[in-house]
Amino acid sequence: MDNMVSKEEERRLRQRAKAYEKTCEEYDQEIAALKARADYVAEFDYFLDLLARPLQPSQLREKVGRPLIGLFCIQAPWELFHAFGVHPVKLCSGSYTAQRLAAAYLPVLMCPMLKSYIGSTDFAGSAAGYDATIVPTTCDWVVKMPEIAKEKIGHLHYLELPHVKQNEKGQKRWLEEIYALKQFLEEKTGAKLKRQDLLHSMNAFMNVWKLFQELIDLKRSNIFPGIWFFCIANTFMLDDLGRWAKHLALAVKRFQAEVPRPNPYRVFLAGSPVIFPNLKLLQLIEQAGMTVCADDLCSSERILPGATVYDDPSEHGLLRALAERYHQGCICPTFADNDRRVNNILKTTGDCQTRGIVFHVLKGCHPYDIESFSIEEKVKNSGRKFLKIETDYVKEDSQNILTRLEAFKQTL
Repeated sequence: MDNMVSKEEERRLRQRAKAYEKTCEEYDQEIAALKARADYVAEFDYFLDLLARPLQPSQLREKVGRPLIGLFCIQAPWELFHAFGVHPVKLCSGSYTAQRLAAAYLPVLMCPMLKSYIGSTDFAGSAAGYDATIVPTTCDWVVKMPEIAKEKIGHLHYLELPHVKQNEKGQKRWLEEIYALKQFLEEKTGAKLKRQDLLHSMNAFMNVWKLFQELIDLKRSNIFPGIWFFCIANTFMLDDLGRWAKHLALAVKRFQAEVPRPNPYRVFLAGSPVIFPNLKLLQLIEQAGMTVCADDLCSSERILPGATVYDDPSEHGLLRALAERYHQGCICPTFADNDRRVNNILKTTGDCQTRGIVFHVLKGCHPYDIESFSIEEKVKNSGRKFLKIETDYVKEDSQNILTRLEAFKQTL
C-alpha cells in the first residue's frame, strides 16, 4: 500500500515539474516577444525580470525582507499592510498551462484567472509562502476561493465588502471592516499600528500614485505604448515598493522626451483583468491596427485607487480616509450602485478622443459579463462604438477574435 502511495506521489511530482517547465516556456516566449518589439527600451528590463517567472512566494519574501500577505482583490488598502511592515501582493495568474493543470478538479466555467492561480500553487508552494490571505467579498468566485482551493489557502481573513456604496450604512460597515483588518494584522504581526507609520505609508503610496498617473498620461497621449503599460502595471508589488518606484520614475523620464505616435484607431479597453503572460487580446488589438490608449482594468490603470485625502491626521482620521478611498472611489462591477463606473468610461473616452470601446470578458467572469449589456447600451447611445470580446485562457480563438477586431476597426 505504501509503495502504491509512493508511486502516486512520484507521478504527481513529475506532472507538477513538467507543468512548471511548460509554464516557464510560456513566460519565456512572451518575454522574448516583448524584447523583439521595435518600441523596446532598456528601461523595461527591470520590469521584464520581475515577470520572467511565475511568482514564487518564498523568493519574493526574501527579496522584500517582509512577511507576505496575499490579496484576492485590490479593495484591501495597500497602505495599511505596508504600515504593519508586511508586503501585500495580488494573487492571480495568466498562465494557460497552470489553468489546465487545475482544470480536472475545478468547475468548467470558473474564472480562468483564479483557476490559473490555483494551478500555479501546485508547483509554487503558495500556501506555505504567505503569512496570511485576505479575501474581500467581491465576486462569487473570490468569495468561494477558500472552499475551492482548500488547503492551498491558509491564515484566512475575510473583508466583507458592502455592495451599496452611496449610503451611510454601507460606509460605516466598511470602516468597521478596515478596523477589523487592522486588528487581524495586529494579532498576526504582534505589533500595534503606529500613526506615524501609517502616515509614512500613505505618503509613500501617494508618491507612487503620482508617478503612475504620469505614466497613464503618457499612454493616453500616445507616447507610452499600451502593451508596455500593462506589463509594468502587472509588476506592482512584485518587489520592494521604493525600488519599484525608482524604476518606474526612470521609465517615465525616458518617455517624457518622446513625441506622440499618432494612431487614429485609439480604443478604450474595459472589462476583465489582463494578467501576464496572457497578453493575447492586447496583441490582437495591435495586429488589427488599433492601440489601447486608456483602460479601466483592475490589473492596469486601477491598481492604485488614487489620491487619499484626509483632514484629520489622527489614526482614526487616516483609517477613515483609506476606507473612503478604497470603497467609494472603487468602480468594481460588483457594486450595486455603480453609475460612476459608466460615467468614468464615457468621460475618459471623451477626454482621450477614443473612437470605440473593446469590452473584455473572461468566460466565467459574471460581474463583467452582466454589466456589459447595460454599458453597451449607454456607450452606443453616446455615439461611440462598442465591441464585446468573450474569451478564455486559450489561443485557439485568436484568429476569430482578430477577424472581429479588424471588422470593428472599419467601423471607427
